[in-house]
Amino acid sequence: MKRAVQLLLAITVLFPIIARAQTASSTGGGGVGVGYQLLHIPDETFPFGMNFDVSAPLTPAIGAVGEFGFATDDQTEPGVSGNLKFYNLGAGPRWTMASAGRINGRAIAPFVQLVVGAVRTDADLIQNGSPFHDADWAFMLQPGAGVTVPLSSILGLVGQLDYRRAFFSQSENEVRFLVGVRLNPR
Repeated sequence: MKRAVQLLLAITVLFPIIARAQTASSTGGGGVGVGYQLLHIPDETFPFGMNFDVSAPLTPAIGAVGEFGFATDDQTEPGVSGNLKFYNLGAGPRWTMASAGRINGRAIAPFVQLVVGAVRTDADLIQNGSPFHDADWAFMLQPGAGVTVPLSSILGLVGQLDYRRAFFSQSENEVRFLVGVRLNPR
């Protein structure tokens, strides 16, 4: 929670910088986003998570994005109790495509992105009465696609689906669904 608050403070500081760098296009990739994420890894679904992203335009259609997210799942099975956490951190390019239509005169903005970074697992459990803690880091590649639907001139609703390949000692395929809001400064 402390790191989430630190990230929100960083976004608050970075937002005016992004606003000055924003091109004339309100869908060209600049802004800040926050959303709910549902994460599925092999044999486990994390029902609650949050994702935070910051993006800045490089050209009218291409931007750079950085993101941090976490997912959590409480374990309450016979013989196992505790909490599992999963963190993701990365950056990469985001390509915003030409408008897929308009709502109230504002462009709907589909996008694709490729985030490169790291993931971390953190298990803090009680198994058959004994404490168990395990954590691990891995490199990740995360291509994804989504759409931003404008709610106002600076606020949009975001839906996104990502495939993630995490390179632990045994690599795994993961899927993330995200829904949230993105603030695009003018």
